[in-house]
Amino acid sequence: MHHFCLNLGPRSWSLGHLTLLGLAALGLTANLSAKSAEPTIKPNAGLEAGAMSEPRYLLFWRTPEQALDLVRQLGSKGDSRSRLLGFGVPMSAFDEEKQLPTRIHEAFTIARAHDLAVILSFDFHIHWRNRADLWNWFDTNQPGYNAANRRNVEWVGWDGPPAKTRYLDWGVAERIAPPPCLTSAVYRSEVRRLVHDVIAPSLKEELAVLDREGKGYLFAGVLVGAEPGIDDWSNPEPQTAKLMAEDHAPRSRLGYRALLDRGYTQEKPPADLQQALAEVVQETVGFWCRQFAEAGVPQNRLYTHVAPQMPDKSGAPVSAAFNAWSRPGWTTYTVGLLAADFRAFYSELQKRGNPPWGGVEANAGMAGGAVDWETYLGWHYNHGATLVAINTGATGQELPDLLEKSAFGQEALAAYRKFLAGDPLREKPATDTPQLRVQRKMVSVQAGFRTWQAAGRDPGPIGSYVEGRLGPLLQAGKLSEAETVLDEALRRLAAANSGK
Repeated sequence: MHHFCLNLGPRSWSLGHLTLLGLAALGLTANLSAKSAEPTIKPNAGLEAGAMSEPRYLLFWRTPEQALDLVRQLGSKGDSRSRLLGFGVPMSAFDEEKQLPTRIHEAFTIARAHDLAVILSFDFHIHWRNRADLWNWFDTNQPGYNAANRRNVEWVGWDGPPAKTRYLDWGVAERIAPPPCLTSAVYRSEVRRLVHDVIAPSLKEELAVLDREGKGYLFAGVLVGAEPGIDDWSNPEPQTAKLMAEDHAPRSRLGYRALLDRGYTQEKPPADLQQALAEVVQETVGFWCRQFAEAGVPQNRLYTHVAPQMPDKSGAPVSAAFNAWSRPGWTTYTVGLLAADFRAFYSELQKRGNPPWGGVEANAGMAGGAVDWETYLGWHYNHGATLVAINTGATGQELPDLLEKSAFGQEALAAYRKFLAGDPLREKPATDTPQLRVQRKMVSVQAGFRTWQAAGRDPGPIGSYVEGRLGPLLQAGKLSEAETVLDEALRRLAAANSGK
């Protein structure tokens, strides 16, 4: 679960939060997208035929017990051949090392017993609280202290300092262990060990059981990583900014330790820092996937998990999902880059021969109904996706509630039944709704502020103007007035740039 943000000068608003506040007042189940039934993006017949040659999966990141409840709701779990219903189990490779074999066996036991598909997700870069022996470079009074660990965590400048904490906001800001340096040899050695010695033996044992029972179709795959990226804390969201201020943490983008490992220096920096960091992310994801492939897990069941909606914030563009050892997989919430359609995916897929792919963290409700559920599923399955994994998890109360209501509302359930029955999914055009216009203009304002900051100018006064007005308008559902505020901000940015 990624929390996307709109940076407004010295402070910021959450893009997801603001959009949700505004759209909640309009009704979560309303179809605000299209009136015509004609698709605007034609399904690729070749992709459809290719995808049908192997099972396609509708999955839910829920407990197996909740998945069984969903079977009762839908009255179907697919045909066990071309379309299958299933569940996903997320795991932290570092923090749950001792529990991983048991959790893997339990997941497959339930899948076989109830003829449900299963996908497993392994996080290698967010949660590693239990491995202070890898990240504690700063506290001599705590377990795991080793000054050399400074090379295993990310830095906020060419000379540091190394990070002491990571700030995570999936609905509520929190502190977790510092972010790993993805290029660290020590860190990578541990990833290799976890895959080859802990995960793969149990996983391959279960795959052999499925093969013996003729149920290999129940294995939907492995999700490798959890929205990897390299954080930028230059303009944190308000909740995160408060935590950082309490910790006296510097506001800066991270990634300098990885760049140093790649041979860059302050005197010889990369020509394009953003591109260099994106290449680190892509290469790291490839490294993770290669470990599974070399350990004997089928490559056509390995999927990456990249969140490309805000690549300038996450350091992970659409292309970061591609490597030689897996299929590409993305978070597919319709915000930011994906607000109106999935063309950003389709163009990158086409460049690489249209390989099968996955919508590995999905929910049409992230944008409050800007696209209907049948169209949303069609954007995946009609264009070569072999799986869609629905997510409702987040922190706090508001965001999980909205995702839950969307994913299990009548519109969503009808779309799921249609897919599982083998019926074609019709795509409706995404019209220029108030939601989409506000999203686009929020992104444009964000880009304008960053341009000013890069030029050494202070966008604070315009940011304060937007910040003081936008939130209350969205909370009141006044999207037209909110759009006017954003138009005025864009006008002021342009007028200042033109010298007027």
